[in-house]
Amino acid sequence: MTKMALLQFDPTVGDLDQNCRRLGALAAQAASAEALVAISTELAVCGYPPRDLLMERDFVERSMAAALNLEAPLPVLVGTPIPAEDDRTLPTNGVVRSGPAFASITGDDHGRIVAEKQLLPTYDVFDEARYFTPKNRSGLARSFGGFTLGVTVCEDAWQSAGMTPSAYTQDPIEHIAEWCRQGVDIDATVNLSASPFHSEKFTTRLAVARHASSVLGHPFLLANQVGGNDDLLFDGRSLVAWPDGRAVVAPSWQEGVLLVDIASPEACEWLPSEADDALCIGEAKTMVLEAGDDGSNLMETVEELTNAVVAGLADYCRKSSISSIVLGLSGGIDSAVAACVAAAALGPENVTGLAMPSRHSSQHSIDDALHTAQALGITHHLHEIDDMHVSVGRCSVRC
Repeated sequence: MTKMALLQFDPTVGDLDQNCRRLGALAAQAASAEALVAISTELAVCGYPPRDLLMERDFVERSMAAALNLEAPLPVLVGTPIPAEDDRTLPTNGVVRSGPAFASITGDDHGRIVAEKQLLPTYDVFDEARYFTPKNRSGLARSFGGFTLGVTVCEDAWQSAGMTPSAYTQDPIEHIAEWCRQGVDIDATVNLSASPFHSEKFTTRLAVARHASSVLGHPFLLANQVGGNDDLLFDGRSLVAWPDGRAVVAPSWQEGVLLVDIASPEACEWLPSEADDALCIGEAKTMVLEAGDDGSNLMETVEELTNAVVAGLADYCRKSSISSIVLGLSGGIDSAVAACVAAAALGPENVTGLAMPSRHSSQHSIDDALHTAQALGITHHLHEIDDMHVSVGRCSVRC
């Protein structure tokens, strides 16, 4: 069995050192499972979206250096910003070769650039034309761990399927398909992605991957970012699609490694991240989808949205060094839902509920607040605020 690994990565924007350590650890897991090569997510080394950090040339250069020097026991395609040749030109959103096979290469950083993103989305939550220069040629990684791979970056795969609102003038998937027609023997095409989550987004992403695989005539592998970065959520669900329509999908809301045998969907395997603080919400298993299955039944909508909110809060707290939460418990449905999410995200031992009844509070509400805390296993305190409320009211009248 010939294995490739998709590193479903949960980066912290701007933290180059930590991102490289965690990415290297995932690559080591892949190597231990006998993978020959690994594929990271889009801009994995700096995290997506880095936004105005990209305006700092020093940050872009340090990102590129970190990607090139990634400590990994196998060849890795790493997503990174790539510095422009001069200060008047924006960087590119690219992919470089890293790992032990390239450690001896010095003075030829350009020679390790495999691909640079061609299609820059400037709609919805995206504003990539503000930060990057587009390129006009698809990537090809020859003799990469024994494979020859077509290489694309996120949006590059969406034009061919007609899934973009922008009127791009080129089609990166068609570029690679033309190479195949000209006799280039490509084993698979990979896509380094940071595709944000919204309800039912996965079915669209799956359709894009299946279309690309059908056009190319070989497997299409998509490594998607997972986790939350402030207001953006990434569901993971890295996947592989075959020309016959079959697909294998990694779990959502979990960091880890999808081991891929491009000859056999049934042989694919999910390895959860071994990091102690890795995002891990929901069930840890891969799903094999037949050609007619659009993936819409993978998860109930309420469960999917709940996991998304929990993942977003968990990552916001971890990446902001927040270890505990204190929130008000009124006995109402809104504070009960907030407490449930907090307990799921940080663990009940790290959540404290504070009930603050006054003369306007019913005993029923006070009891419900207590029952909520007991059901969740969180710490609960009751502090009457009626005297304080009356005192403040008297003070305001005198003033």
